[in-house]
Amino acid sequence: MTLTILADDLTGACDTGSLFAGKGSVPVSIWPARPPGAPVRVLDTETRTTTASAARERVRSAARAAPAPAYFKKIDSTLRGRIGAEVEALLEATGAPSALLAPAFPSQRRAVVDRVLLVDGRPVADTAIARDPDFPALPAGSSSSVVALIRPQLQRPLAWIPLAQVRAGSMPLAARLQRLAGMIVVADAETDEDLEALVDGAFEVEPAPLLVGSAGLGRALARRLGVLVEHVGLPAGCRWLVVVGSLHPASREQAERARGAGLSVVASAGERRANPTDVARGLAEDAARRLAADRFDLVAVTGGETALALCRALGADTIELAGPPMPGLALGRLPSRLGRDLWIVTKAGGFGPPDLFVSLAERAAT
Repeated sequence: MTLTILADDLTGACDTGSLFAGKGSVPVSIWPARPPGAPVRVLDTETRTTTASAARERVRSAARAAPAPAYFKKIDSTLRGRIGAEVEALLEATGAPSALLAPAFPSQRRAVVDRVLLVDGRPVADTAIARDPDFPALPAGSSSSVVALIRPQLQRPLAWIPLAQVRAGSMPLAARLQRLAGMIVVADAETDEDLEALVDGAFEVEPAPLLVGSAGLGRALARRLGVLVEHVGLPAGCRWLVVVGSLHPASREQAERARGAGLSVVASAGERRANPTDVARGLAEDAARRLAADRFDLVAVTGGETALALCRALGADTIELAGPPMPGLALGRLPSRLGRDLWIVTKAGGFGPPDLFVSLAERAAT
């Protein structure tokens, strides 16, 4: 089995790729680094905030750089990014006849029911994600329907599979997917079992559709391929540095709890800035100085932009993933110009409870 995973940001590349580490570590390459040969490899194309045309060209280039008999397109579970351009580019590059798109991520309380994207049971347009100060998930006043949000981005026709058809069994589902060849198919899903059913149905179709989704669908694919790992232990005896660049309210609370518990924390002041890349770069440079001056063994990073900036500051363009310490997180080894490798834990901004870093550090210490 050889599989190439394409993701549009670093934390997404890591949280999905880590699920495939059940038979060995999984390398993540950060654009424009060339990917190594590996049974499963992940390319972070860094296209979340580019133009649609730039995203299209970069995804084509990434697919050419990492040819494989099978691909998985990782997207944001709240539909941020240039999803339409990237999916259509990958369809063109791979020759897949259609795409099955399922952004649901049940372990992080993201579901799609009757086309509507739900976060914590609420339409995404009614949540803090829609008010993200750096990367608005939704245009003002837009619908929470996945179909409505994706349709303007596409040139290909779009179809929808409701939950009842997802749960009808793999063969009826496969027949439905076969009839929708040539289209991009949005699927409802609210449980891991729903996502597993979608993957099982897709595997009954010849030629198979391109699978497009968050780490939720990635988990179902890793299970089907027999390489799924859902939990790895954290290294013991490590000194932690927590770096929080995301301004999502959940991340801000996690940073405060970590600082209050005595962990070393580097975090933005919470101000809104015109250029989030500059904020991330400043945090990363501060963190790199701390890492060079003191003997930290593990760095935990929140936010894709900040994780990328930290890797750049440390001279790293790869991460070797070991697995997920909990859903939505990834643990890996990060080579650096410090003269030693570091353990790294990555997390997207909106994931996890308020005491996340405190509980992880306590767990590692026991």
